[in-house]
Amino acid sequence: MKRLLILPLLALASASCAPQQPEEAHLRIEVTNPTLSSVGLLVDRTTAYTAELDKHGRATITLPGVEYLYARLVYGEQTRPLFIQRGDGATARFDGLHFAESLEVDGKNRAANDYLRTTTLPEGPSYDVSWDEFAQGLQEQCTGIARLLEVRGLDSLCPDFARIERLRLRYAYAQPMLVYEMGHRMMTGDTTFRVGSALTDSVRELVVAREELADVPEYRDFLRFGIPLLLQDEGVSIENSYDRTVATMRYIGERFPAGRVKQSMLRSLALEYLQVEGVRNTEELQNLANSYLTDPQMLADYRAEISRHDLTAAGRPSPDFTAVDRTGRRYTLSDFRGKYLYIDLWASWCGPCKRELPHLKRLSERFADREILFLGLSVDSERDDWEKALDSEELPGTQLWLDPSSSFAADYGVDGIPRFILLDKEGHIVESNMLRPSSEGIDSYLESLKDI
Repeated sequence: MKRLLILPLLALASASCAPQQPEEAHLRIEVTNPTLSSVGLLVDRTTAYTAELDKHGRATITLPGVEYLYARLVYGEQTRPLFIQRGDGATARFDGLHFAESLEVDGKNRAANDYLRTTTLPEGPSYDVSWDEFAQGLQEQCTGIARLLEVRGLDSLCPDFARIERLRLRYAYAQPMLVYEMGHRMMTGDTTFRVGSALTDSVRELVVAREELADVPEYRDFLRFGIPLLLQDEGVSIENSYDRTVATMRYIGERFPAGRVKQSMLRSLALEYLQVEGVRNTEELQNLANSYLTDPQMLADYRAEISRHDLTAAGRPSPDFTAVDRTGRRYTLSDFRGKYLYIDLWASWCGPCKRELPHLKRLSERFADREILFLGLSVDSERDDWEKALDSEELPGTQLWLDPSSSFAADYGVDGIPRFILLDKEGHIVESNMLRPSSEGIDSYLESLKDI
């Protein structure tokens, strides 16, 4: 069995079974007529577990550190909900040809999983009604669904599940509150509509640390979107997704007590942002994660993700490139090992790039007998444009045209040119955003390099 850090849409990988421990939960899989080689369990937005089916169509997924977990069993592109409890030894059986229709889950929470498999939550009330009507409608629907727990005898059959499910339903039916103002404005045309304190008071009542719900998606989502609403009501400016992530992390870090909710929310918020947006310009996020993440495994997950995404940190091997000279000869980064490499990412149409050329020529002449190579990589989309520039401009150093399919610029997060990069003699990054040739202090910086 293998634990993966993922994006919301995941690719399943192979795994082997982990040894069983009393504090763990175990989900055994038995598939008749298997059509795929693996199964998976989607835990949250950032984590999944996968296991390879053996020749008998069997596998085991072991989940450490969970108390109560609502997850989704994944088979190909199909998913189905599951409830798993610490110490549970459940078995999920299904026909690979008819996954959704045939799925059955044995174990002490069988009745709970039958309920999840066959129950569909009705939609909430229309957004065009008043706030009081809307809030009352949500409460009535939540109460109505909760009665199913009594009807099916789940309070006696699966008492832990019944208790957690009532809380889950409360948060599931509270989520529409978070978008009520926007929905009401759109449906009524009243662009200035505000609920006022009635909304924020309702949200604030629910934005609390509930350890028993630490792994329940509806609760976690309510925190994720409810906290920014409260912060904006307090006057906190939230301009973009980064501001929202940082502000939410700070709120949880400062106001939530120590426990799994605090740790898991901080971990998932940080990882979700990094996985989608990358690690550039995330200093505040990283400071918050390093300050408040104390759980060893969650901190390790976070730091591993930082390392995986920060491809251009100083000391790391540089991303490779493929480029050609005027004769068509192909070059990669390895062709330039043995000297420092000062890379100029430019284009024939770029005015600021051209203004750096006299300064670049001066540098290349000054350091001509030193252990440094000046390399121009053109990002022109058309090779002809680059070749015309070769004829019309006095271009210093070695000049190559970067293959348009190359991810080199994207790997460095280049969002504007000219961009200068400095690599050491082994192709490791010294500076991913190096001083320009025209910058004050460029000469002394280069002089300070070891063995130049």
